[in-house]
Amino acid sequence: MAILTTRFDTTSNKDLLKSGSLRSIFDNTVREAKVFYPKMVNDLKSKDEYERVQRMAGLTDPVELAEGQQIPVVQPTLGGAKTYTQRQFGSGFRMTYRMDKFNKYNLFKRWTKDLGKLMKEAKDIEIHVMFNNMASTSLTAGTGFDAMAIANDAHTGLDATGTGDNYDNYLASALSISALESARYYFATLKDDMGNYMGATPDTLVFEPTLWPTVKELFGSELRPHELSNTKNWASEWGIKPLENPRLTSATCWFVMAKGDSNYDFNVFTTEEPNLHIMDAYDRTLDKMCLSIQFFTYGWGDPRLLYAGNI
Repeated sequence: MAILTTRFDTTSNKDLLKSGSLRSIFDNTVREAKVFYPKMVNDLKSKDEYERVQRMAGLTDPVELAEGQQIPVVQPTLGGAKTYTQRQFGSGFRMTYRMDKFNKYNLFKRWTKDLGKLMKEAKDIEIHVMFNNMASTSLTAGTGFDAMAIANDAHTGLDATGTGDNYDNYLASALSISALESARYYFATLKDDMGNYMGATPDTLVFEPTLWPTVKELFGSELRPHELSNTKNWASEWGIKPLENPRLTSATCWFVMAKGDSNYDFNVFTTEEPNLHIMDAYDRTLDKMCLSIQFFTYGWGDPRLLYAGNI
C-alpha cells in the first residue's frame, strides 16, 4: 500500500514542511470534474443490485375482412430482456500522522478534493467505453436486445412476418452534408419493432474535437460549404445541437442522437455516487485515510435512436 509520508517532499528545502517557504502550490489537477456522459445517456437512479428491462412489441396490424368473416384476435410479441448489474469502483489514499501534522499546505484536504474529482471523471471515462467501441460485441456492458453492437447494419426487431422491422444505424462515413442527409433520412423514416413507422426527431450531434472546423462549416453557413453554387445549406436550420466531446478517442467519430425521445435507450443506473469516507487507519499508527467507492452500471437495449456516422 502506498502511504504518503514526509518523504513525499523530495525538495532540498523540504518546502512542504516549512511555513512561508512557498508562495503557493500550483496544481492544475485541483479543479472541477469534467463530465460529459449525462448529455448522452439516461442518467437513472436505482436502489437495487440489478435492473432488468423487458423488450415487448404491440399488436400486429389490422386486416381487411370479408363479409361474415370473424375478426382475428392477435397478441403482443415478447422479446428478450436486458439485465443491468451494478459494478463497483473505488480508490483512496493514506497519510501518516506525521505528514498530516507537519505539512503546511493542508495536503490531506487538497487530495481529498482531488479524489472526489477523479472518481467522477473515472465514471465518465468508463461510460464512454460504450461510445468508443460502438461496433464491439465484447464490451463489459454487453450487447443490446438483439445481441448486436450499438452500430450495426442489420439490427433486428420483433416482427416475425418479415424483415420490415430491421434497421441499419451505421453509416461508416466521414462527416459531411451528404452524411447528415443520410442521418436525417434515417430518423425521418425510422420504424419500430413491428416494422411500423415511428419516426424520431434527432436533437444532438456528438463529435470528437478534431471535427470542430467541419461542424462549424456545416452548421454555420447559409449556403453549402465547398460548393460553387447558391444551394441552400439546410443543416444550419435543422435545429440539431452540436456537442463537442473530448472523451471520444477516434478523431473521425461522430454520431447523431434523439436523446429527448422517450424511447431513447442508452442508460446509466447509479445506486451510489462516489462518497468520500475519512477515517483513522485500522492499525495503531494514527494515520488518516480517505476512501471512496461508487456503484453504477451502464448499457443499452434498443440503439435505434442513435445513428453512428463514423466510429
